Amino acid sequence: MRTNVLAIILSGAVATLAVSDAMAQTQNSRSTYFLEGSTYRHELNPAFMGERGYVSFPGLGNLTIGAQSTGGVGDFIFKKSNGDLTTFMNEEVSSAEFLKGLPKRLKVGINIDESILSLGFHAWGGFNTFGISVKSNTNFFMPDELFKFMKNGVASETGSSYNVKNLNVVSTNYAEVAFGHAREINERLTVGAKVKALVGLAKATVHIDELNILASQDKWTITPKNAELYMSAKGLIVPTKGETGNYQEDDYILDANGDRTQQLKEGTDGQISYDDLDFDTDNLGPTGFGMAIDLGATYKLNDEWTFSASLLDLGFISWKNTTKGTMSKDFTFDGFSEISVKDDGTNSENKLDNQVDQLVDDLADLAKFDKAGEGMKRTTALAATLHLGAQYTLPAYDRLNFGFLSTTRMQGKHSWTEARVSANVAPLSWFEASVNYALSNFGSDAGIMLNFHPRGFNFFIGADVPMCKYEPAYYAPISRAAVNVNLGINFTFGPKHKRKYKTVETQSL
Repeated sequence: MRTNVLAIILSGAVATLAVSDAMAQTQNSRSTYFLEGSTYRHELNPAFMGERGYVSFPGLGNLTIGAQSTGGVGDFIFKKSNGDLTTFMNEEVSSAEFLKGLPKRLKVGINIDESILSLGFHAWGGFNTFGISVKSNTNFFMPDELFKFMKNGVASETGSSYNVKNLNVVSTNYAEVAFGHAREINERLTVGAKVKALVGLAKATVHIDELNILASQDKWTITPKNAELYMSAKGLIVPTKGETGNYQEDDYILDANGDRTQQLKEGTDGQISYDDLDFDTDNLGPTGFGMAIDLGATYKLNDEWTFSASLLDLGFISWKNTTKGTMSKDFTFDGFSEISVKDDGTNSENKLDNQVDQLVDDLADLAKFDKAGEGMKRTTALAATLHLGAQYTLPAYDRLNFGFLSTTRMQGKHSWTEARVSANVAPLSWFEASVNYALSNFGSDAGIMLNFHPRGFNFFIGADVPMCKYEPAYYAPISRAAVNVNLGINFTFGPKHKRKYKTVETQSL
């Protein structure tokens, strides 16, 4: 099976991250933001000081896995009249039925953050942290016009036209070495900062401003505009079709009868051969370096109210070993044919998995990038995150507090915002929990976090799950959703931290 260029790009990123068994970048679960006994709160705000010193269990100190989407599986997978599952391309699924629930802009994000080693301790007038982690962030941005084209094709005898704008895929993968320090300035204000050294592992970007598509009964013509592909990875081998001789069926000119000739279409030799992307295993390693900072502050207005803010991942990575691809020439497209299921038999060649494979193959035909350079350098910014928090502690029972957290992810077309409210309780000196509810661009979700932190040991586990309907057949959200799982094991040491300054007297707002 020919592989979709987007999947190839992501597989390259995964190959360089084999040590982490994961792909993507995210912060520690936001469910821990108001849990004062949480070991890794400093990942969300560097001004947060740890309850005790700690050292992580290697590789399992803090593992976060998350995914978000403005569309659900139910937007693309449907049930046929006989109960079997099929894709939206099936002839039983009408265009109106498919398009009515489709988001205007489909955003998908995959997130994992793995702490390799982390350490925190009280010294030098504050709380200090050191951490080594592997991070990545993978995002897709696809307009609904692309799916209209896939579903409708030639919608009338006179032909159809489509204008697919702003198609983006970004995958950023790097290792991070971070040094942090937080200290109390006075009885109200605590500040913190982190300096991070970044080691680039793999970077892939696909950006297409426009695909103008003219679909007629005779042929489908694609006119790309400002289409660029960048792949950065040490040891990555990106050959062209001319170099490998690996041509696809649609690379050849057809005769008047629609039969394939032995003549290649113009420009085919210079196109990237995605099937032949490979790695030189003797030449793997870092492919870029960069710097970033985290900044944070907390302000304790009185015994009841505390406000906080942080700006994370303000930095860049300079990438080497970059291959560039461009797509500027008109080309004909032969895909999205014979995908609909017409045979309901158990041996049908177009069962669900085969349909998905066919869609993947056909999408690859929309990405005819010419190799335009290799061994290049480029610099890209990290996706920054802004947190704004407010915490109210119940006067009658100070083990219970309520929090509001605003999160804004700043990443161009992949940006998003979230508002989260939580109730947080610490009924025992060694146990605390948070229940919370969030509303974001990806819908709503409910979360819970359990944190066990007796002297000498810390274990936490939590999850955010979508508040939406699920399809029982594949137990996945039908509509937009965000899901997040966070867990970790750490060993703590030293006495509980006591504030340097006395608690301020209670004031009213």
